[in-house]
Amino acid sequence: MKISYLSLSEKRCTIQFYGCNFRCKGCFALDKMNTCTEVTPERLSTRIKQFDIKEIMLAGGEPTIYKKDVLDFIKLCDIKTILSTNGFLMDGAFIRGLENAGLNEVHIDLKAYSKKLHEWYTGESNERGLNAIELLNRSNLDFEVITVFIPGIIDNDEIEGIAKFLSGIGDIKYRIIRYVPVGNLSRKPTEGEIKEAASIAKEYLSNVTSSLDYRTHPLKSIHLYLDEGIENE
Repeated sequence: MKISYLSLSEKRCTIQFYGCNFRCKGCFALDKMNTCTEVTPERLSTRIKQFDIKEIMLAGGEPTIYKKDVLDFIKLCDIKTILSTNGFLMDGAFIRGLENAGLNEVHIDLKAYSKKLHEWYTGESNERGLNAIELLNRSNLDFEVITVFIPGIIDNDEIEGIAKFLSGIGDIKYRIIRYVPVGNLSRKPTEGEIKEAASIAKEYLSNVTSSLDYRTHPLKSIHLYLDEGIENE
């Protein structure tokens, strides 16, 4: 599997996987994924255990393009592990594999509820992602759905559509993330806009949070090299 970089916060190591099956217009990771290192699950697990951390976040890019390696890595780690995914490649067999591997939590990044808007923004349909949410709701995995609020693009109408959809499945955990501008796509939403979006979602769901509730920042970034070990930036 290919890794772009790792980042460390006070309690978490985030593993940024290289490559993605989406081409999101507002992707923050594109400028950070121009290099990568190929590494085995065994070696990556050994390196991660060098750090005094409480949990691991598998992020991207898109981790599930390396399904077998991800399952092997989770099995090798005895640390709380969270998978962040767009859900496109999540099917019943893979979800059962995650359960058996001991995954603790899944974060499904649902970009938009409108199929047309989702296709414009990502280049792909959202049908598989919506189906993945239904499959996860029937699994034993803890999960939450996350949407990035992008003013003028993915805003209150989309948030309400997603909240309605989720409420039709169950009282699913839902988090709204504040967009960080990339290029000229849009601007950073105000705190008031995020609070309003969360208020709309709460009309349908009881467990709604936002990035205003989570103010954590990486302490440092590190790059992984197969032959040279780990180098801090």
